[in-house]
Amino acid sequence: MTQWLGRLLGKDNLESIEDVSFSFTAPWAAESPALVIFACAAVVLLSLWFYMRFQRGSKRRTFLAVMRSVLLAGLVLILAEPHAKWELKTNPKPLLLVLFDGTESMEFEDSLPAETIAELGKVIKDDAGNPINDMAGMSRVELLRRLLKNESVPVFRQLADKFRIRAYVMDHLDQVREIAVDDESADPEKRADSIDPDRIADQLTTGGTATSLDAALDDLARRHRRQVAGVVVFSDFDDNAGGDPVAAAERLKAPLYNVGLGPRQVADLSVEVQSDLVMKKGEETTVDVHLRQTALTGRVVRVQLFGRRLGTRVDGGETDPVPIASPRSVELNSNLVTVTIPYKPDVAGEYKIIAKVEAFDDEVVEENNEDDRDVTIHDEALKLLFVEYEPTWEWRFVKEVFYRDKLIGREGFRTFLRSADFKVRRTNEVYLETLVRPRNEFFAYDVIFLSDVPPEVLSDHFQEMLREYVGEFGGGLVVIAGPRFGPSALADTKIADMLPVVIDSASVRRDAEYTLQFTPKAANYGFMNLGADGDANESRSAWQNMGKLPWYQPVQSVDPRADVLAVHPNERCIDGETLQPIIAARKYNKGEVIYLGTNEFWRLRRKHGERYYRRFWGQMMARLGLSRSQGMQKRFQVDTDRDRYEAGDRVRLIVEAYDGNFENLEQDRLEARLVSRDDNGESVTTQVTVPRRDSSFYEAIVPVYASGKHQLFVRDPVTNEEKEMSFDVTPLSLEHRNAVRNF
Repeated sequence: MTQWLGRLLGKDNLESIEDVSFSFTAPWAAESPALVIFACAAVVLLSLWFYMRFQRGSKRRTFLAVMRSVLLAGLVLILAEPHAKWELKTNPKPLLLVLFDGTESMEFEDSLPAETIAELGKVIKDDAGNPINDMAGMSRVELLRRLLKNESVPVFRQLADKFRIRAYVMDHLDQVREIAVDDESADPEKRADSIDPDRIADQLTTGGTATSLDAALDDLARRHRRQVAGVVVFSDFDDNAGGDPVAAAERLKAPLYNVGLGPRQVADLSVEVQSDLVMKKGEETTVDVHLRQTALTGRVVRVQLFGRRLGTRVDGGETDPVPIASPRSVELNSNLVTVTIPYKPDVAGEYKIIAKVEAFDDEVVEENNEDDRDVTIHDEALKLLFVEYEPTWEWRFVKEVFYRDKLIGREGFRTFLRSADFKVRRTNEVYLETLVRPRNEFFAYDVIFLSDVPPEVLSDHFQEMLREYVGEFGGGLVVIAGPRFGPSALADTKIADMLPVVIDSASVRRDAEYTLQFTPKAANYGFMNLGADGDANESRSAWQNMGKLPWYQPVQSVDPRADVLAVHPNERCIDGETLQPIIAARKYNKGEVIYLGTNEFWRLRRKHGERYYRRFWGQMMARLGLSRSQGMQKRFQVDTDRDRYEAGDRVRLIVEAYDGNFENLEQDRLEARLVSRDDNGESVTTQVTVPRRDSSFYEAIVPVYASGKHQLFVRDPVTNEEKEMSFDVTPLSLEHRNAVRNF
């Protein structure tokens, strides 16, 4: 009886009826339920009186009186709005969610070891129900379909006896897709009562192009806000898009039962090239080739290094890669093997260094057996300009450090020393006679140091060129406070707006010893870490070894766009809260400006000589100079919005171009050509016109359809040479870049 009543009420597994109560919800009846009884009695008496009094001759008056009484009493009850409350005790089956991976990686046909095939043969059957011993050519999703359809392993039918099952496919980046577990036309809640594994198997698809486990789990959490018994996930778990899946699993608040598909490891070898971005012709350097491997331990590979000059040959054709070092045979005795190859550039220009390793026959992915890196080889030194009033310890030691730098040397370091003898400035090539330089020389500098100079040295012309140098051409500027004039000399100049700090023309240096304190943002700037290979403990020790600094130059406040890296431990700015900045940096349009509130950093040489002092200034120079186009390359720059595309994408080609005097070109458009090479090495050339976008920028949109290597050649109207920019077009989605299960 109880179960029959439960089915009548639509309640599964009804155990008992705990209580039944009635009430009225109409205001007049709720306030006084007795009125309902009196009203019912009144209409019954009225009906009886009417039929007895006026229907004496009728033989059916008793029947009519009873029926009229029932109808009127029912009407009274309806107007009273009766409410029945049933308290039932049920024990419904818990809800179990099943999530299937529906991305392209499920189409992988894995090469499985014999013992794995033997285990799978127990549950993977053919149409006749016999074990399948040869699984070559069967994809992951096909193995899963056959598991679901195997009647001898009725996993889902057994689960359906204990749980209400809902099934989903993960084939979108932002949500999951529900699939029917039995009759698709039925209500989802009813649908979970019975299971048809064949129907589930037939609905498994592999159209997803990326796996976002966190988005899938979050969507399940939104759909099922009540507690679920668990989630069973069938996937290779190659989470290549979205956020942290572990955090999403915690938000779901349900246990996960993960069924991994795909091998735990496959034979694969990847190559990564690392080298200096800027090299000097004739100076020996090294190129590191990192080999990462799985399932290839003990094998021997042959590493070959090639170089290809970017641009075109004299006859107009593209240059070909040529070996730049003898091949190396290396045994793969660990997961990561690094090969260091010496290299001495003998030709200046822009080059692509390429490292290649022949693929093994059993490798799953061969595209990662080659890597390249664009480098610039100078036949002349990088150019630094140091502006100073008189020799200081900082000026002397900076000069000595960069004199011995292989990328700079004596020919790359220039200084304007205001107090130097006129004859010295005129005869010694290291010293500039005047700060007024031709545009093509001034804008070719890579980093400019502006130290302790009086305001009369900084002409309006120099100030305008310095603003243009940093803001328009991406130059690097280091402003160093000096004990004589300090940065207060810059207060009323055009340079003041470029600084990371707001200076006061009336401020003077403060003489009192203090210990430099660092802010959390210092960790984001390489020149603040003085330890070898980024060792934080060594860096901390190096800064502490510098000892206390004797003075600093106070400023009014910090520019809101600046990052403060080091501060005075006690002294504060005019607001009474901000600690006085000693080292600060900010972006100024395309370039960057670094401010040093004292010129006592030569104290880093204490006990250790040049080790930490060179790292500090060398890494600062690398950030300001080597991270951008150097020297005359600032005049003509070619770039694309990405370096990797998929077939059918549109490439945005951007060219920033100036004439030989670093002024706008007269041309309204530039000539370019796109050379596309497919996987077979066939090339097709397409002519491209790059129209002017504004005063110095040219831009074009170029669609690409074929996969493979692509090169864009843009002709420089000043030198008539072609500048090359290369990129890859791949047909591979994220799912095809990793065939290994994320175990």
